[in-house]
Amino acid sequence: MTAPHPETTQLARPSLRLVPAPVSAPPYDDELPSAPVLRLVPTVHGAPRPLPVTPLTTPAQELDAWLAPERTPTSRLPATRPYARSLVQVLVEVLAGVRPLTQLRRETTPELYALIGTAVVRTPRTLGARPDGRAVRSVHVQERPEGVVEVCATVVRGGRPSALALRLEGLDGRWRCTELAGL
Repeated sequence: MTAPHPETTQLARPSLRLVPAPVSAPPYDDELPSAPVLRLVPTVHGAPRPLPVTPLTTPAQELDAWLAPERTPTSRLPATRPYARSLVQVLVEVLAGVRPLTQLRRETTPELYALIGTAVVRTPRTLGARPDGRAVRSVHVQERPEGVVEVCATVVRGGRPSALALRLEGLDGRWRCTELAGL
C-alpha cells in the first residue's frame, strides 16, 4: 500500500477571514444623562425693538424664480419673419387636426398650450380637409421692445380667410408664443 501524497493531506487555508466590524460610534443609551441645555436670555431695557419685516418666500417660490425662463435679446434669436410664418403654418395645421398638438409644446407657454388644446378638442373636423402650404396668406411682424415680437397673419381655415395675432417672446434662447388671438 502506498502512502498518500503529501499535498493532498494538507488542508487548504481560506483566503478570506471574517473580522467583526469596527465600532465607529458608542451605542445609544437613553438612560445616560445628556448635556444640559443652555439658554441665553438677553436683558431687556424698555420696549423691545420691532423686528425687521422680511418677505416670506418658500423654497418652492425661490426655486421657481431660479428656474423661470430667462429673456433672450433679439440678436441671439432666429430671424423673426421665417420663424413666425412657419409657426403660423403649424398652428393652422394643428387647429385643422393635420398635425398633433404636441408639436407646439416647445413653441408655446404651458398656459397657451392648454388653451390651444381645448380649442383643438372643441373644433369640429371636416373629413378630407387638409390645409396646404397656401393656408398662410400673409404675415406681418412688428418688433417691440428687446426680445418681443408681435405677429399678425391672414390664414385660410375651412376655406374661409381669418386672422391670427401672436406675441412672441425670446425666452431661453428661442422664440416662444406667449399670447394668441383668433382661435
